[in-house]
Formats: sequence, structure tokens, C-alpha cells
Amino acid sequence: MTDKEQLPLLVLASGNAHKAEELGSMLKGVCRVVSMREAGFTDDIDETGATFEENAVIKAEAVLRATGL
Repeated sequence: MTDKEQLPLLVLASGNAHKAEELGSMLKGVCRVVSMREAGFTDDIDETGATFEENAVIKAEAVLRATGL
């Protein structure tokens, strides 16, 4: 098993691969960051919250329920 495989996995509730790369660079050696699409989540998510924070929670919970990650 490589060091990369031993790191905890963080699934970013975003389909933006660039965001995942940037966050992955910041968290290098701490955890492995993948986008929700890389984790196998391809559904559309209705962002019905009134704020950015509410929409982030909606997306994170949808990805968690679908992937278990």
C-alpha cells in the first residue's frame, strides 16, 4: 500500500476538477482530495438554499448519501 492510499479520502462536493486540485495541493500529505465526480457521483443537485453555506450543505449531504464517503 502506498502512502497516498493510506491517507484519508476527502470528497469535495463539487464537480470542478480545478477546485479539487487546488484543495488537494493545500492538503497534500494530510488527505487525498477528489471531486464528487471522481468519487462516482454524477447526479445534478438542486441548490435550493438561500445562502452559499446552505447550498454547500445540500451538496455535501447529497454526495454523502449517494457515495457513503
